[in-house]
Amino acid sequence: MASTGMHPSAETLQRFHILASLSDDQLELLTRALVIKRAPRGKKVIELGATESFSFFLLDGDIALQAKDGSASKISHSDASAENPIAQLIPRLYDVIAITAIEFIHVDNRLLAGLTEHPDVVRKESEEIFLDYGVENTESTLEQCLNNDLVNERLYLPSLPDVAVKIGKALEDESTDAERIAKIIQTDVAMTAKIIHVANSAMYSVRSPADSCTAAVVRLGVHTTHRLVLSFALRELFRTKSGILKKHMKLLWAHSLQVSAISYVLAKMTGQFNPEHAMLAGLLHDIGEVAILTYAEKFPEAANDEAQMEQILMDMRGPVGSMILRSWDFSEDLIQVTEEAENWHRDIPDGPDYADLVNIAQLHCFIGTPRMHEMPMLDQVPAFHKLSLDEFSPEMSLSILEKASERLAETEALMSS
Repeated sequence: MASTGMHPSAETLQRFHILASLSDDQLELLTRALVIKRAPRGKKVIELGATESFSFFLLDGDIALQAKDGSASKISHSDASAENPIAQLIPRLYDVIAITAIEFIHVDNRLLAGLTEHPDVVRKESEEIFLDYGVENTESTLEQCLNNDLVNERLYLPSLPDVAVKIGKALEDESTDAERIAKIIQTDVAMTAKIIHVANSAMYSVRSPADSCTAAVVRLGVHTTHRLVLSFALRELFRTKSGILKKHMKLLWAHSLQVSAISYVLAKMTGQFNPEHAMLAGLLHDIGEVAILTYAEKFPEAANDEAQMEQILMDMRGPVGSMILRSWDFSEDLIQVTEEAENWHRDIPDGPDYADLVNIAQLHCFIGTPRMHEMPMLDQVPAFHKLSLDEFSPEMSLSILEKASERLAETEALMSS
């Protein structure tokens, strides 16, 4: 779910029965505190059984409420039932899923109770609006600043080394050969040494060693070479000097490598995708988190709160990631992967595509971990059926993980060399 960086108007808030009686001062206070969020078609915005204390107000689009027994009902933003909070009882009695792209707001129930039960309480100090419903909301501060900088194009975006960018552009020309790619690589001495070293590693080596960059590229192939150059470049982006965020970055890099390896195995197994491109898609799927974690260094209180950081990363990684890949002139299919990561209920008419593949790779990544119980079953995810994986069994999934583990070990050895 992505935040738009925009605040709802007082007129928008007055559409809802519970907010209609608020005073002008209270509405002004509330509009400044809230940010409109968006979710794509197929996104689950409320989980059955969830206990987070907020009220969900639908501003635009259509949603489905699916009960535990499988029964479902539809609500449109123009329906009378949308004039009240959606799925308000806690624990939640429904999965709430976006049927179309939607816009909505979350209102903390403590804030809602404070405004409706104590209508005369409004406090302003130094032109800053404070909400009397608990501790200062540092998550909103970080997320709102991040949103503002993103919307106003002030957000620092990581850059790729020239050699990686130039190879990507060269590969747009189908006539590009190994010699041309080698000439580009040789403008970077360190990268040249790494590519020759990889070509001579046990993973790729034959009897005679590759004694030049051109020979190394011939042995690896131009697309594998491109993926390796990007991998070496990306590894440097996943580093931080912040003691607070080092753990986040380390885990993020490990997760990205694992998803990358599983994506490669799935691509080869299904025969519907280019394995090297799939590997790159897996490696890039959470690239937005790199920029967010770097940005969070300026907000140590929020950075220290794992629950807050997890929510911010979930909300913002898609739009930030897509902006990064667009700035790098990457292909639309890879941009889509960053936008749709963990959108488990995504079900577009066309496909399957690399976003479907990477999402299935991510679900495999969670097998055997505590997060597994928070995830949908594989056969409940549309991408699973679009990839023609219906015949898969738990044993097959374990086989995928074993093959990916071998690939991951090889990749880690190459990256550390």
